Amino acid sequence: MQAAMLRPLSIKEYLDGEEHAGIRHEYVAGQTYAMAGAKLRHNLIVQNLSSSLWQKTRGGDCQVLSSDMKVRVATADVFYYPDIVLRCGDTLPGDSLYLEDPCLIIEVLSASTANIDRREKLHAYQALPSLREYVLVDSDSRSIELYRRRPEGWWYELLSEGEGDSLRFHCVDLTLSLAEVYAGVDLPQGEATA
Repeated sequence: MQAAMLRPLSIKEYLDGEEHAGIRHEYVAGQTYAMAGAKLRHNLIVQNLSSSLWQKTRGGDCQVLSSDMKVRVATADVFYYPDIVLRCGDTLPGDSLYLEDPCLIIEVLSASTANIDRREKLHAYQALPSLREYVLVDSDSRSIELYRRRPEGWWYELLSEGEGDSLRFHCVDLTLSLAEVYAGVDLPQGEATA
C-alpha cells in the first residue's frame, strides 16, 4: 500500500469544487472537511431562529442566510458554513459564493461540532471587524452562549431557561425568549417545549 501526500488546495480550487460537490466542505488552511448532516432538533432550532430574524429584517437592508452560505475569514485562511448568518448593508450580487462581513453568526451545537464551534470558530470569527455577536445554541438542553463585541473587547453571557433569560440581538432589535428559540424541539432529557 502506498501513502499519497495531499497538497493543500488553493482557495480557487476549493470554491470551484464546492460549486459542484454533492456535499458541503469547510476549508481550513488548504484542507477541506466534509460537513455532516444534522438531527431534527438542530434543524428546528435553526428554523425558529431564522424565521424570527427574517420576520424582523424583512424589507430592510439585512439578509438572513442559513447553512448553505459560506463565511470567509481571510486572516485565519478559512471558509465556514455557519448555521445562520445575518448581514446588513449594501446588497451583494446574487451569485456571491461567500460573505466576509456578517454582523451576527449563530451555530447550533452538536456533540460532533461543539468543541470546534467554541474554540476554532470562536477565535476565527472574532477577527471579523463586522461581527458584533456570535451565538452558540445547545441542541441538547436549553442553554445559549452569547459572545458580544463591545468597545472594550468581547463579552460572554450564558443564558438558560431556569433563569428566565431571553436572547437579545443587538445587530437587529430583536428579543426572543428561550421558549421561542426551542419551540417544538424535543430535547434529549424528554423536556419537550411548547
